[in-house]
Amino acid sequence: MVRFTIEIAPAAVKDLDCLDSKAAREILQKVLVLEQDPFPRGKLIKKIKGKKSVFFRLRIDKFLVFYEIISSRVVIMRILSKKETDRYIKRMGY
Repeated sequence: MVRFTIEIAPAAVKDLDCLDSKAAREILQKVLVLEQDPFPRGKLIKKIKGKKSVFFRLRIDKFLVFYEIISSRVVIMRILSKKETDRYIKRMGY
């Protein structure tokens, strides 16, 4: 079984810094699940297809974690509230 490594992009680090410590800890704990399986089943994950690339959205409480899979790496691109999500997806060209 392939084990994935998790990388957090600078923009996602800034997103985490803006959250309270309890929310940031909860998100980081739940993101670690992606090391074992970046494609978990269920309603929490959604594949987002667009013109440029394919990325995924993981729902954690009231936050959405956007990530890409590049070979054996899971790259966390952004961690946003549901309000900020539409604007982010539009900027990505989707």
